[in-house]
Amino acid sequence: MGDEQLDFELPEEILSMDPFEQLDLARKITSMAIASRVSNLDSEVVELRQKLSDKDSVVRELEEKASRLERDCHEADSRLKIVLEDNMNLTKEKDSLATSVTKLTRDLAKLETFKRHLIKSLSDESAQQTESVDIKTCDHSASGSYPPKDAHSVNHSYSGSVDSNNSTVQASKYTANKFSMTTYISPRRTPTATPKIISTTVSPRAYSPKRTSGALSPTNTTLWYPSSQQSSAANSPPRNRTLPARTPRMDGKEFFRQARSRLSYEQFSAFLANIKELNARKQTQEETLRKADDIFGEDNKDLYISFQGLLNRNMR
Repeated sequence: MGDEQLDFELPEEILSMDPFEQLDLARKITSMAIASRVSNLDSEVVELRQKLSDKDSVVRELEEKASRLERDCHEADSRLKIVLEDNMNLTKEKDSLATSVTKLTRDLAKLETFKRHLIKSLSDESAQQTESVDIKTCDHSASGSYPPKDAHSVNHSYSGSVDSNNSTVQASKYTANKFSMTTYISPRRTPTATPKIISTTVSPRAYSPKRTSGALSPTNTTLWYPSSQQSSAANSPPRNRTLPARTPRMDGKEFFRQARSRLSYEQFSAFLANIKELNARKQTQEETLRKADDIFGEDNKDLYISFQGLLNRNMR
């Protein structure tokens, strides 16, 4: 113990021998130690507070980022709902358009069928009207057009038997094909007057009851009518013969073929609708002609005139 006490002894220059001074020095040393410890603790507190503030900043940034992500998520959900609604609407619109296209396709097929039937019907009616014209019904009204001497002024030679119906019809067709350039204007189904005929030839009024042979030639036809009688004979129908079934004029089929080629799709559709209204008796002939004139225009005036002639023949 004595040795240890000797070891802890301090020189007088450092530690005074007075106990009170030693206590005062101990107090100062303790105060300095405590102050140093407090300053160290304060420094640690400041550092910890700085770290805490930094952590708080990081937390706030993370919270802001989380809130932004939540907002983005809500906006994405809203956009997704809008896109889904638009997709549903587009699907419904697609189905509606598909239904409309199907309906329009059926309507177009019906219109095409109606157009074909209408064209065929008008063509058949025009052909029937042409075939039903028989000049024999006009013989009584035109019998005075030829003078008595005209019966001996034209001589024709036909091959075959005259009393045979087939030979007579063939000879009539041959004569019409060789000599006739006839244009008929507004024929009726049962004419009550003389049809208007412009002919470059004169057909015989009667045939020889005897059988003759030989070829029919235009050079064997002797014409000695005066100019007035030639005009009267040319404008009078021949007797005991029937007109050819086809005449070189525009029939319904040819008219519709030209109308389809010269009119636009909208004009032709409007024209067909106009005819449909007339056939349904929803409008008069005058209204139909007026609408047709508006549809054809000035560039297709010839089509309007042809349609007017066809309509007049159909109405009669």
